[in-house]
Amino acid sequence: MTLTDPLNQLSLPVFGGLSVLLVLIAMLVGKWLGLHSARKGKMSDASISSAVAAILGLLAFLLAFTFNSTAERFIQRKALLLDEVNAISTTYLRADLLPQKQEQQARALLAEYVAVRDMDPKDTSDFQQRLDRSKAIQDALWQIVAELNDQQYDPLRLGRFMESLNDVIDFNTSRIHVGTRYQIPGPIWGALALVTALAMFGIGYQLGVGRRGSLQMTLALAFSFSVVIMLIADLDRAAQGWLIVDQAPMSELNQELQKAEGISRHRPP
Repeated sequence: MTLTDPLNQLSLPVFGGLSVLLVLIAMLVGKWLGLHSARKGKMSDASISSAVAAILGLLAFLLAFTFNSTAERFIQRKALLLDEVNAISTTYLRADLLPQKQEQQARALLAEYVAVRDMDPKDTSDFQQRLDRSKAIQDALWQIVAELNDQQYDPLRLGRFMESLNDVIDFNTSRIHVGTRYQIPGPIWGALALVTALAMFGIGYQLGVGRRGSLQMTLALAFSFSVVIMLIADLDRAAQGWLIVDQAPMSELNQELQKAEGISRHRPP
């Protein structure tokens, strides 16, 4: 799996640790400067409340925006998985619209295709090899359609099979892009980090000017914001973390097709 954004190459624990450090450092620096300003009597607590509230409002907007986009993409990944499973199942059934020889070839290829697509999302060691084999099987299936078209096979029957095969190819492309390539861009992560740091700095500064606040509350606030950022990062990644799309539909179809192919191979001619 290729991820071009360096932020997306960080593991989630490292990502979470960096977010905690960012919040803590920003708050501590802000509190230290706030105490320094309070001792010199340069600024009152009330004068910065509105600025801190405005920055927190902007941070809430950015968090809501990024969370919504990643949550929608997570739901989309689940929907695309079901769509692909349904498309493969339909194509397998419609293979009996083809001549017997091509039907057997197509069903054997589709059974292998499902086995290739039935993978552990967290195990990406052979991800590219599986993609390459998926593409080769798609080409082989399309070659069957092309040959039957050249032989002027019944266009209605062939068209029904070709329609569902097109869906299989389209959903495969959609899953690859949505699952592994469509992620939160680096500039948005950068903007979120900057606004988070400014908001935490403002809170720390306000606490310092007012000479109040506790270490426990500072840590609680730091972890609460970090948990939300971690949740967004988890939703954004298809092969890491705790929020992984359940591959059960593909696994169940794989078992069904392998069983069907096993019965077919042992069926007397």
